[in-house]
Amino acid sequence: MKKLFFAVLALVMWPAAAQQFEEGVHYEVIAETATEKPEIREYFSFLCSACYRFEPVAKALATEYPEAFVKNHVSFINYKGMGISLSRAYLVARQLNKDAEISDAIFKRNFIDNNMIGSKEDLQDIFAAHGIPPEELDKAMNSFSVRGMANKMDRNASNLSVNATPTFIVNGKYKMNPAGFRDSQDFIGEFVELAGYLLEQ
Repeated sequence: MKKLFFAVLALVMWPAAAQQFEEGVHYEVIAETATEKPEIREYFSFLCSACYRFEPVAKALATEYPEAFVKNHVSFINYKGMGISLSRAYLVARQLNKDAEISDAIFKRNFIDNNMIGSKEDLQDIFAAHGIPPEELDKAMNSFSVRGMANKMDRNASNLSVNATPTFIVNGKYKMNPAGFRDSQDFIGEFVELAGYLLEQ
């Protein structure tokens, strides 16, 4: 009986909790139709300090919604011409199931060590430290599939008018607004909750 009470209570309270999220405050509607499959896409760059600070948020979203969350590197942040190379390198790391560790290493070099990646050799050094020799990295980055996927990430960002990072878009229709949580005592928790709310819309 007690379990039934709490189950009913949760159902009663859920709509009230969901009402805390307001269009124009916590999110924006940027398209008329949603994607066929539920998805949360983060548009980010390894050259973006805000993206580095948002990594705990991205990791929380990936943990809570592993089937829906996808990271997309963009190339319009182009320090020393490295935007496209970093997009391709991220895709290679993802193909090799090393995206988490290599992402951490790149962000650490750029924003903890304050030694920004500015050349192909810098990328090769990071991948080599994770067991991927330079020749293997170069071949993969220049492959037809990786070049095509990198171009697609940029097209997706352009189609959604993404011009700043990090940007979080749910179902291709809702852009999450971190500024709407500036007074939150649990920013990550509420941001993750908003993503779940928007996935169901």
